[in-house]
Parts: sequence; structure tokens; C-alpha cells
Amino acid sequence: MAVPLTTTAQNFSGTYTMNKTLGDSSDEMLKMQNIGWIVRKVIANSAVTTTLKQYTDDKGLQKLDLEQLSTGGMKTDEERVLDWEWRDTTDKVWGKVKGRARLIKVDTITDPYLKEGWSQDCLEGEVLENEIESLTEGWKVLQIWGFAEVDGKRRQIRR
Repeated sequence: MAVPLTTTAQNFSGTYTMNKTLGDSSDEMLKMQNIGWIVRKVIANSAVTTTLKQYTDDKGLQKLDLEQLSTGGMKTDEERVLDWEWRDTTDKVWGKVKGRARLIKVDTITDPYLKEGWSQDCLEGEVLENEIESLTEGWKVLQIWGFAEVDGKRRQIRR
């Protein structure tokens, strides 16, 4: 399903279904994060739906709530505060982690892979930067979320 132009990094709110035919396999990444074989197979063989709700709370903090649900029955909930402050949490899949998130301009991204391929509205506006670090397993992830044209349709992308 294409994402409408009204959905931007300023408002990611919506429900997204991962299209595994358009993305890369996540198995090697999950393996590097010490996710067990059974969980990796459930993820690989399940449809994953993510519901995002982006809002400003009563303290003026911009937040992004995530609910991910797979047809294999795995469900995770996350709350991200878009202020680039580290916060610790315990996740059912990832274990003890700390994370931070913020909106940034694409031209501030230094990694060429993370900087390439964004839609014009992302290039002119902002994308979402997420950094997550395991407190027990030694891995770190830097993700950029935004929008890009894939097969002629505007889609939500995570790199």
C-alpha cells in the first residue's frame, strides 16, 4: 500500500504492513543480535504489522508509540520520545536496551547508505533517527526512518 503525501516525519501515525518482497532479509541482523533460531523463523514467516501513533504529550514532548504484531503471535510495544535523550527499557525480543530518537535533516547524516534514496519531502523536511544499544549483548543499531519511492509507490522505509 502506498503512503499518502500527508504522512511525513512530522506525523508517522498510521498502520504499516511490512512487505518482505521489497526489503532485505532480517535473519542475519537478528542473528548478530543473538535472537534465537525459533524467534527468527517466526519473524521470517510472519506478516508484521506496525501501528504508529505520533503526538505531543501534555509536557510538550513529541512521542512516537509503536505496536508491532506478527501473525506468529509476537507483539511488542515501544514508546520513543523524540528528544535525543537515552532511555532504558526491557523488550520481549531485544532484552535490556537503551535508545534515543529525534527528527533530523537528511544533509546532517554522514553514512552514505543511510543518506541515500529518500523522497523529496524527506530531503526538504526531516527523517527520524533512532539509535538503540543492547545493555547485555553488545550490539548497536542506527536506523533512519522516512519515505522513498519503491516500484512507483511512496513507501515508509527504514534503513
